[in-house]
Amino acid sequence: MRPASTGLATAFFRLYLLDTLSTGPGRPASLLARVSAERLPFASGAFARALQSLLEGGHLVPAPEGAVALTALGAAERMEERERWTAVVPSVIRLLGDIAPRAAAVVVAEPAPPPYRARVADAYADRVLVAHVRERVAAARDGGRPFCVVLVAIVIQHANEASRRAMVHRAIRASLGGASTLFGGEVSAYRYGDDGVALVAPCAGDAERLATLARARIDELVRSMSSNVRAFRGARWRISAGAALWSVDLSTTGGLLRAAEDALSTDAEVRTAA
Repeated sequence: MRPASTGLATAFFRLYLLDTLSTGPGRPASLLARVSAERLPFASGAFARALQSLLEGGHLVPAPEGAVALTALGAAERMEERERWTAVVPSVIRLLGDIAPRAAAVVVAEPAPPPYRARVADAYADRVLVAHVRERVAAARDGGRPFCVVLVAIVIQHANEASRRAMVHRAIRASLGGASTLFGGEVSAYRYGDDGVALVAPCAGDAERLATLARARIDELVRSMSSNVRAFRGARWRISAGAALWSVDLSTTGGLLRAAEDALSTDAEVRTAA
């Protein structure tokens, strides 16, 4: 079997993922960058196949902020994989002769991401949101009704990545399509990043009420999916929301959205710690 063959490469990356994640959750991109620095002659795409097989087998589960984490089943599989490789490696070394061990590659660790920040101005779908908020800001400055912006983050964990994505997309579509029913007749809903919803509505001063309502309604949507769709059972989720109210002191589009993002990050931290 050639060293670059798909089977051997996938088997190696399974061991690598199981062993590396035994110390805590990690982001696949960071793990791939770390092992790529070793310059191993393995087939391209094997890392993704190994990751997918471990997720589908229940050995790994999605974790917050795009990371993956080891399950109890994965911990047991790690021990079995180590036993297999322990039996194989001495024979390989005997076939190849004396091999000097190579120093581990040094990889600069990337900074940890914030609890949740979709970077409104950079997300393709959020351009519509920014344009709408800009119009509301201009109207409010001209004496129109004050308004608020509520940002909602939908974080779902599921053993199957495809099911997790499907749950997020269903929750977003239901929120956008039924905004007037779920959140009120004067509420406009927009997509926020890859896994969130933004609500814009007239507010007399109680923006937190809309944030609480949005959190509860979307939680109900996800709970209903988890109960009624067999493929979605076993999911865990966390719904966070942050609100910002337009005022004379907070009168720019960017400032208002940043305030809402800060409130969302604070709420996500609180719910993660709870």
